[in-house]
Amino acid sequence: MLRVIRSVLKGAAAVVAVCFVTLEMLSAICIETGLVAADTPNYRMPGSRPFWIDRNPHFGMWHEPETEYVHAKSCFSVTYRTNAYGARDRARKKAGDLPRVVMLGDSFTEGYGLDRDDRTSDILEAATRREHLNFGTSGHFGPTQSWLLYKHLAKGFDHNLVILNLLPDNDFTDDDPKHAGAYPEQYRPYLERKGGGYEVVYVNADARGASERNIRREKRRFLGRLMRNFTYTANAYNYFRGLLPQLTARSADHAELGSGYSGYFDFTQAQAERLIEVLSRLLAEAEDRTVIVTLIPRPTDMATDAPSPLPPILEILKAEHQNLHIIDFREKFAAMAWKPFYRTCDGHWSPAGAKAAAEVLMADPVYREAMGLK
Repeated sequence: MLRVIRSVLKGAAAVVAVCFVTLEMLSAICIETGLVAADTPNYRMPGSRPFWIDRNPHFGMWHEPETEYVHAKSCFSVTYRTNAYGARDRARKKAGDLPRVVMLGDSFTEGYGLDRDDRTSDILEAATRREHLNFGTSGHFGPTQSWLLYKHLAKGFDHNLVILNLLPDNDFTDDDPKHAGAYPEQYRPYLERKGGGYEVVYVNADARGASERNIRREKRRFLGRLMRNFTYTANAYNYFRGLLPQLTARSADHAELGSGYSGYFDFTQAQAERLIEVLSRLLAEAEDRTVIVTLIPRPTDMATDAPSPLPPILEILKAEHQNLHIIDFREKFAAMAWKPFYRTCDGHWSPAGAKAAAEVLMADPVYREAMGLK
């Protein structure tokens, strides 16, 4: 009997091994050829702490301080490092000479897939010799989170200019509480309409803090990081696990759009009104400082030269906020050979794209005035 059981177990183990090897090979082919825009294994033991973590009590997703992460895809391999405040940036002090810039936004601001010196913020700092403090982060980070990060963290650093980079491609859905289910178990703040105004609400509030449940979750996350660092299969699974809910969220608002979604055109009225509210709150926090809001296009947004309704909507805010300035990179990039501006494996900026954005800002009169440049 024992011999039969051992034989069955060996056979089952062989089947599992063959299935895993096959799945790993298929995942590797799909990722390395660019069919799936997932990360690749970096073959390093993960640290005891994750790099991105949604634990900040005010804005959720952020980085662990003084830690690093090797991020690899088929078209890049980059090491990220954070400072004492959790920003992916060099060491900074709260006190500093003006002119000085605070930069807010998501993965494009953080420099997803870019060495630190290749990011827009660092290119501008080198060109102007003025500090550009980078407070961007990946992790489905929306405008509401950027406002709260500014209010509770970045505002404490001396500065005279705020640059908020908006990504219409996902900022509308990232900020919409109706689509909170697209980010399961993630601790996130949203502006939710209450009566005639808006109120900050947090989803998955019980996921924050050192509870027994959260300690168990961190242990599972370590195992997940270990699998992602050493297998293509885990990275492919992680990619599709995050992608499918986002596509569902978009199709819930625009069922007829399918893969043709463009955040420059396909936002809802409720999403536009929420964005205006968020920007109004950010401008109030900034007080008399100059605030530049940039709009970052994805390749799908560049596919048409039709005028977008988004920039005119944002311009309405300027009637009440003279310190607001809008820069639409889509309009600026349209006059350039923009296709090399995006990574072939995932659609984020390449070094050329980040450099082009820096050049647009360097040529902008409002930015130059804030920087004290002639």
